[in-house]
Amino acid sequence: MDKIYFAKIREDAIIPTREVYNAGIDIYPCFDEEYMIIQPGETKLVPTGIASAIPLNYYIQIHERGSSGSKGIKYGAGVIDSSYRGEWFLATTNSNNKPLLISKIDIDSIDEPIKSIIKKGYIIYPYSKALFQGVVHCVHNELERVEISYEDVLKIPSKRGDGKLGSSGK
Repeated sequence: MDKIYFAKIREDAIIPTREVYNAGIDIYPCFDEEYMIIQPGETKLVPTGIASAIPLNYYIQIHERGSSGSKGIKYGAGVIDSSYRGEWFLATTNSNNKPLLISKIDIDSIDEPIKSIIKKGYIIYPYSKALFQGVVHCVHNELERVEISYEDVLKIPSKRGDGKLGSSGK
């Protein structure tokens, strides 16, 4: 199998899209309500309405898009494994000091002063826009795993060695 197969679990789900020049596939939210609110510091699982079958030696790593990351919307989980067939959920963390509003409603179409109140009180992210992106990676399951002593690990040549975070001075 050299393809990723996607299925809609919900009728209005959007199969992930990708522009030819982009590394990641865009992943969209899909929920029944008119909006979803994520409080400051809170993480919620945002449904996508999709499931997949990924080739055996691949997985999908989820990352923030520029537009979500720049709004303080962070992804807080791991990967979509090739063996997983259930609905994709996006572990979405609001790192802002205001609630995050993912809205199906076009806020700009709302009359003033309600529109101003919403815009001042919430970080707004449109429902129709991809929330995160997934990058396909090869798993390299063919690599043999061998246990050795820590002393033997230290004998294997490495420019960095056991330097901790920040040890490069960059």
